[in-house]
Amino acid sequence: MRYFSSQLLNSSRVHAGWWNEVSADREWFHNAEDQLAAVRNQAAILPRDAWLELDGITRRVMRNDEGQAYMADLMPLAKAVNIGKLVHLNRVSSDAGAVTRSLSGQVPTPVDKVTYDYRGTPVPIFSTAYGREWREWNTLQSENFDALSDDQEAHTAKIRRDMARYALDGDATIAVSGYTAYGIRTSPYSKAINLGSAAGGANIDLTTAGSDAVDTFITQTLGAMLDANLITGKVNLYISPEIGRNFDKSYSGSTGFKGGTLLSYLLTNRRINKIVVTFELKGNEFFGFVPDAEFIRPLIGMAVNTTAKVRLNPTDNYQFLVIGAMGLEIRADFNGKSGVFYSTQVN
Repeated sequence: MRYFSSQLLNSSRVHAGWWNEVSADREWFHNAEDQLAAVRNQAAILPRDAWLELDGITRRVMRNDEGQAYMADLMPLAKAVNIGKLVHLNRVSSDAGAVTRSLSGQVPTPVDKVTYDYRGTPVPIFSTAYGREWREWNTLQSENFDALSDDQEAHTAKIRRDMARYALDGDATIAVSGYTAYGIRTSPYSKAINLGSAAGGANIDLTTAGSDAVDTFITQTLGAMLDANLITGKVNLYISPEIGRNFDKSYSGSTGFKGGTLLSYLLTNRRINKIVVTFELKGNEFFGFVPDAEFIRPLIGMAVNTTAKVRLNPTDNYQFLVIGAMGLEIRADFNGKSGVFYSTQVN
């Protein structure tokens, strides 16, 4: 997930505008805190430099796993959108035109034009909140133990993982103007590869399959799907820990031994950019995409940030809101050709 950083603020005018709003909210909070300090109890006031620690925690947690294996690759492709957009529309056009050949150039040429299709991606808000009774926080702070930092870390981790799961499976309960909040494994524009034994299935268990079987699956089954979708760019492949352990095995046994692991061998394939384990998958599961905004991109309506509820009295409790807005746009052409895919198991 995206969080506010100096690099992000310098590269995006939209994010810079959001940061100004967040900063104004924080300044309002501290103005109220300063008034309380002048009147009543200085010890009950949250210091201004606390935000440096809370933001630092957010950045650190956002870089951890629980979905970050693929979110870290998706976020550089993200597009910033206005928080007022509940659904982001994109337009795709068909092919058009017919070419005639002649010696005279007098053969009639048909007039044609492209047609359009419009697709929409909802941009939901993700939020979580935490709070501490004012005296409890001061008691812990006096013992050099800042409970708010632990709260920030836990809640940032929670929202981070929820957004990563959303990117994977979307949320069927969220729909705007007929557009459903899809994820990589639920979008009609993603390509499903059946690993099961049903008709047309690959009938392979990548957690136990031998090196030759895995190599054949990657080069032929996966390769055929990519060819059918006219994909020439390299793909990122995200696999479960169980598949990862199988790929960690030596590429060959002692007889006719060839050095290296199966994973290192697969990375020599012209189609593979990287293969990464994510703990959000299990068993015989994988997914992948071409790491290019032409095929997939998060839509960021608001970078993840933390603000506090203004306290009107010295004995009011501390309450914090961690919030962000994100949709996932999976992009296919007019004919449905796509660079995003995932595994299914139909027997």
